[in-house]
Amino acid sequence: MRSWRTSARVAFSVLAVALLVVTVVRERASLGAAVQQLSAVALVTSALLVVAGLVAQMLSWRALFAGETSVTPSLRAAAQIYYIGQLGKYVPGSIWAVVAQSELGLSHRIARSRSAVVALGALAVLVVTGTGVAAAVLSLTSPGSLRSYWWAIPALPVGVCLLTPPVFNRLIRFALKVTHRDEATDGIGSRSLAASSAWALLMWGLFGCQVWVLASALGGRSPHLAFICVGAFALAWVVGLLVVIAPAGAGAREAALVLALGPVLDRPDALLLALVSRILMVVGDAVVAGAAAPDLILRRRVTRSDG
Repeated sequence: MRSWRTSARVAFSVLAVALLVVTVVRERASLGAAVQQLSAVALVTSALLVVAGLVAQMLSWRALFAGETSVTPSLRAAAQIYYIGQLGKYVPGSIWAVVAQSELGLSHRIARSRSAVVALGALAVLVVTGTGVAAAVLSLTSPGSLRSYWWAIPALPVGVCLLTPPVFNRLIRFALKVTHRDEATDGIGSRSLAASSAWALLMWGLFGCQVWVLASALGGRSPHLAFICVGAFALAWVVGLLVVIAPAGAGAREAALVLALGPVLDRPDALLLALVSRILMVVGDAVVAGAAAPDLILRRRVTRSDG
């Protein structure tokens, strides 16, 4: 059984990395065009903001482990589990990242049920905060906002309600039952949810800033450009997540981002920005996963030698 699981993990990792590489190769022409139109400073700054946003995203996930009986993984362990597990999103179907993180957590003595609770909880936090950020920011800053983003009014109180522990934990338990992972496990407390949400808000700010840097370099002009970029990216990310058949939301996220940036960028520039942002996110995923992988490999070697 252990040999079968190891083989399955290796096969899954190879598939995820292969699909990630295919994504980069497929967009190489867009990357070449971007290099010609965007300065190296803009591209490097955006890339650094992407990596910083990925760190905040991992910390949002890690915050949900905190509790009276739960063990919070170290930063190194959290990076290994989260970033390598996140490669699963390049396999069609949003659930694969959750499955991968649950399996990787076993190497750090984290039960699958607990990993699943935290993974599903982290997705819920990102969806709720992302929807709230998009609704609030775009409704206040984008022309024709109240007509286009009327759902801002109910989205915010609904989101706050969903992030209260009683409602949140019931939804997570229901999700676990649907996915046949309904083993007894701790819920998530209010402090953990608050900390996770705070890191998620920082993440949206950082990811939105990378879009703002690119939009500014492409000639975007608006007194609210930075806020619109934050809201636009949050909206696009949530749309991409909900389109589960697309690997990492490919296509759906870009279409939503182009639409949301319509008031501040011409369509060709908005499309170029969306493609460049996609490539930077893919490269960012590869960088953080690559940085975490050596520690994971070394840990497994040490474990085998001890055994």
